[in-house]
Amino acid sequence: MNKSNFLLTMFALMFLGGTAHAGLLFNYSQLALKDLDQMNKLVSDKVTESKKSSSGKAVPLKEALQAVYSRPNDDEMIEKIVSSLRSNLDELESWEKTISQLTDEAINALKNPRAFKPVVQTTYIVFLENLLSEIKPYMKNDGFERKIAERIRDAKIEVSKEAVSERKLRMMKDTTSPSEIAGKILAESSQVPIEKAADSAASEQ
Repeated sequence: MNKSNFLLTMFALMFLGGTAHAGLLFNYSQLALKDLDQMNKLVSDKVTESKKSSSGKAVPLKEALQAVYSRPNDDEMIEKIVSSLRSNLDELESWEKTISQLTDEAINALKNPRAFKPVVQTTYIVFLENLLSEIKPYMKNDGFERKIAERIRDAKIEVSKEAVSERKLRMMKDTTSPSEIAGKILAESSQVPIEKAADSAASEQ
């Protein structure tokens, strides 16, 4: 390897090393061990950090939101702890922007799995799964939530074998591509008006 190629390789390794955990306070496995009190404290600390900050007030809230959605939600904890983050981000007019940024971060990581460890990939998968679950009831017309789901669907994410194995080993769960989940949700939401229309037509006869 000549000097030029060596330097390029070293730069790439430094770049990937610096971005492989970009934005993640904890991975999904670490978050799964946190109970309600611990997650509430995480959120509270980040809200306090945001209020004390003179600039970039949305950054701590963004970090906390990512952690909340990256925690496996088998106990349905998200709805218990996300409200303060939403209200503070709404005050900053940054809720949709933050969700959009975190969605893009997750998609980009999962589209480039070689740059990320399986535990990090799985964390982003859990994030997108939880996000889709939370926005599913609100995908009306062409609103923000629907556009997010469409973005995830259109990314055509292929989950790596390493991420599948990671989740199978630690959580005893199979993994479906978030793009497939988003596609199913969108298809189901599109069928609702048709079914209602059919019921309405039948009642008129």
